[in-house]
Amino acid sequence: MLTLFFLDGFFIMNALLIPPKHFFPIARLLLWFGFGAIAHREVYQDIETWGTEIRRIKPTEARFRWLTLGILITEILIAYKYREGTGHITDEPTPWYIWIPWLTSIVGVTVFWLYLRFKPDHTLIYPGYKSNMSLFYKSGNPVTTTTIV
Repeated sequence: MLTLFFLDGFFIMNALLIPPKHFFPIARLLLWFGFGAIAHREVYQDIETWGTEIRRIKPTEARFRWLTLGILITEILIAYKYREGTGHITDEPTPWYIWIPWLTSIVGVTVFWLYLRFKPDHTLIYPGYKSNMSLFYKSGNPVTTTTIV
């Protein structure tokens, strides 16, 4: 996502013919810094509380993750719409030896992610380890049910 942000920053400034010393690139970077920091915190909290009791009591909202994704997609669409006549992007079709490996990689990674995301028991703490002792998380440390009072 960060790479898309940097590429998008270059292409949108180029497509809209905004000079580098203009205030808009600086304001855009500051806006992205604020949204990105909050979005990264949401992702971190989501990862840290996955499958815990805290997650059930206080679910993660992810407002800024969706907001940053929406802004990024909007900037990509604007850069794509105004790509004509910028002088840096040619309108020649991409050769097959470039787009086939990219397409194969993107489809492969997407299929693998979908497999990992929707396979049975994808939320197990220790996959492959079957035990009759259940674990609970209390303040981040696994403890057995016999020690919880």
